[in-house]
Amino acid sequence: MYIYDALYGKIEFSPLVWKCMMTPEVQRLREVRLCNINSLCITGSSNTNRFEHSVGTAFLAQYNVQYNRKKYLSHKQDLDLLIVAALLHDVANGPFGHSYEYLMEKQGFVPEKGLKNIFTSVVTYNQGANGYSSPFEQIYFGKLRALTGVLNDSQKNIVSDIIAGDHYFSKLISDRIDLDNIDNVFRMAYHMGIPFPMEAPLELAKSMYLEDDKVIFKKSAEPYLNAWYDTRKKVYKFLLLNPQEFAGKYMLTEAMDIVFEDKTQNKTPWEIKWYFTDFELLKNLHEQTEKWIHRRYILKKQIDISSISNLSTLTLEEQKAKIKKLIESIELTTPVKDKGKTGNSKKLILTDSFKFEIDESTNRILIEDRNMTFEISNQNLYKIKLIKYNPSQIISRLVSGDLYDCLMIIKTNDISKYGNFLNYTQRLEIENELESSLRTDKDFQSLSIGIHPIWDYNKTERKLEIMYEDESSPSIIGESSKDLLLGIFLKNEPYGLKHAKMPLKNSREKLKEYVIKFFSNVLDGKIDVIGLYEEANDYGYKRYHT
Repeated sequence: MYIYDALYGKIEFSPLVWKCMMTPEVQRLREVRLCNINSLCITGSSNTNRFEHSVGTAFLAQYNVQYNRKKYLSHKQDLDLLIVAALLHDVANGPFGHSYEYLMEKQGFVPEKGLKNIFTSVVTYNQGANGYSSPFEQIYFGKLRALTGVLNDSQKNIVSDIIAGDHYFSKLISDRIDLDNIDNVFRMAYHMGIPFPMEAPLELAKSMYLEDDKVIFKKSAEPYLNAWYDTRKKVYKFLLLNPQEFAGKYMLTEAMDIVFEDKTQNKTPWEIKWYFTDFELLKNLHEQTEKWIHRRYILKKQIDISSISNLSTLTLEEQKAKIKKLIESIELTTPVKDKGKTGNSKKLILTDSFKFEIDESTNRILIEDRNMTFEISNQNLYKIKLIKYNPSQIISRLVSGDLYDCLMIIKTNDISKYGNFLNYTQRLEIENELESSLRTDKDFQSLSIGIHPIWDYNKTERKLEIMYEDESSPSIIGESSKDLLLGIFLKNEPYGLKHAKMPLKNSREKLKEYVIKFFSNVLDGKIDVIGLYEEANDYGYKRYHT
């Protein structure tokens, strides 16, 4: 038996590797994309699967061992398991790669650390992302897990340690440049149509070896290292900066966030299993219907709360009187349309029967009146609403190509705000605040705005410190990116991609100016606007175009 690979041609392995390859855990990777989304616009790579990549990485490991066996004499007993580890390095990866992984890490599951659990009887992580799996649970088309029966306990421990970064051979598949990302970069580039020296991955694999816990390259590898760096930069510019790729990642992440944040009572927490394929995740999300999420709408920022700073010293009636007086004295920034207004949409009137609760641990005051809930915290006044979302509709639009319209992509060096945008609740507040600022203009009163963050840390560019043999200090190739990318999207269905026209064409530039002004107050660092589709003009292969 052999595999004929697009990059390496005919590939053959030892019986142990074949046995591992034919398990459901590895075969499942044929239905898991190498990309983080089922890309609409980068068609060549949109269906490249992790099985193909895993086989390629295992072959590079085998090639590396073939040329460097004498250098590994002190660890020769583990050489076959290095190849197995290269094959299995993505087994614990969930559907859609990092799009899923970022959410799972928030739930306590790290794929690189998860293989050892998959070898054992159960896989667990926190409630809300229930990954429990018994050895008798069918993980792939009715098949039970089988890897645990192919490898003995010692082999499983060694393979797990290699993948987790706890073994001498770990750096060969997990470093700034390694066998994993050598295959990954060139494989993605091949399917995307980005040219590179076809001999580069094999030349790099045979030219690298371990010495004193460091990866050493032969000097002859230098042109291929430069080729890898340049190719990787082109690939990641497409993957991170293509507007539709960005929109797809946002829509998938948004659908998962909505289900995790569902506030509906008496319902079983949503489950994502580690062994889901891409289609299973999409199908599962599409079956999720109405979900309810608390959203905080900013009504007024920086209010004077001095009159309620010592409420604990007052009687209940005195506290109530001061809160009512404060609320009714505020002129709202965001107009309200609820019962209880005075005819002036920028004023609130509370009934005498309103209720309140003081949370001294967070300095928050919750106020309830006429089925309305308000909150005073951090000198801001919010209205809290339970909003209905439908992840099924988002997934329907995603898989049918009706993506959100990408208004703009912003790059900033203020990476300290990444956590604010990654946290779904905080991101909703930022989105609402942006929408509120836009509602002052009649052209934008009905807009639904979405924001998606990507931390570009060593992604679009990665600094390499290469140690060549017989040299005392490393050589530097390139530099590292360290920016926060924010995609800004128009979520309204009439503005979707299926309409094949640019929404708000006559007022689009004015809208961008509003958005930039808003983020100049939210972000502390420098803000750059990325030109949409420049990645294709700057990095695309101009094979048929001049």
